[in-house]
Amino acid sequence: MDSSLGMVDFNYEMRYIEAVLPQMEKYLHLRELYRLVFVSRQEEEPPYPSLTLGTFLLALKRARGFAQSAAEHSRWQKAALEVEDLRRRWHRAWLDKAKLDASSRLRRWEDFLREYWQKPADQIDRYAYEARNRVILELLKEETQETLEIWDRLAQLDQRLRERWIQGEFLWEKEQAAQFPPAPYWFLWGRPL
Repeated sequence: MDSSLGMVDFNYEMRYIEAVLPQMEKYLHLRELYRLVFVSRQEEEPPYPSLTLGTFLLALKRARGFAQSAAEHSRWQKAALEVEDLRRRWHRAWLDKAKLDASSRLRRWEDFLREYWQKPADQIDRYAYEARNRVILELLKEETQETLEIWDRLAQLDQRLRERWIQGEFLWEKEQAAQFPPAPYWFLWGRPL
């Protein structure tokens, strides 16, 4: 695992999810994209990210990857059912928030890639962390495929990145590999040149 992601596990991800779930309905109807979330954490754990729909979806997917015991799977399933209910009840607000987040993530990913392509040696150590934005874009793409201009631009960036790609080991924790298979998460399986 890339150490820039910090020491995280099932409980770390689930604390974030369970802190955010009671706020999600209100958050979906706010105009803002980022919202501060206060979650207690252990000393060795990294700070929790601000709430966006993408960071929430990433935490949900990663928690599933970390779940080992029946109790953990049950706890995750309960949260996933609540998420599905929110997605169904507030479908339009969910899609609007997904589009807003996707637009912001695309700009951040594009900025990183531009810096990387200008000076690869200076940026390669950041790749495993910055790829988080690309993962979130993939998760948001699953939520809303109607924002074609965003996905067209992402496809162009992907094509350019693939031209400089070396396939290799999974970049994140080994427990997450099954949650992020090479298709469609090829950008987590190797490194750019």
